[in-house]
Amino acid sequence: MIEQVIYKESIFYNDYKGDADTIQSHIEHILTFDKGRQLSNEGGYQSNSITFGFSNLIKFAVDGFATIGLKAQLNTFWLNINSGNDFNRVHIHGLEEWSVIYYHKVCCDKATTNFSHLVPAMITEDFNFVPVERRMVFFRGLMPHSVSPCGGKDHQRITLAFNFQAIAS
Repeated sequence: MIEQVIYKESIFYNDYKGDADTIQSHIEHILTFDKGRQLSNEGGYQSNSITFGFSNLIKFAVDGFATIGLKAQLNTFWLNINSGNDFNRVHIHGLEEWSVIYYHKVCCDKATTNFSHLVPAMITEDFNFVPVERRMVFFRGLMPHSVSPCGGKDHQRITLAFNFQAIAS
């Protein structure tokens, strides 16, 4: 199930083969009723925490964790939409969490997710993950990351971001 382990075994990804139309329907519902919030996003849209739907996508993530021997439980998740020059500042999600990004719509290869080391003064090596539609990337929540703008006038990048807590088996 894990297609590739990269960046010193702290990031891995799987390609989602489930129903993208149902995901799109859930996204449209959220956009109808949620005005959004601003946390790490500079421009763009970020929903409040989502409390319904996406059950197949969540199960896919839980199954992904199982392939590395980790049992995980969903904490929170939300929708992000970046267009043109929108971006997300460097941030972390939590010391005890795993984070997941599902790339629902990708505009181009410029809107990368950029991972850096928690102690950048010691390890300056960064990893820029080029998103692919329907790909889900898994990483430790304490790993600093950001999202680059693509700059394309009519471009739009749609992702769902999840935080999971590892639980004892």
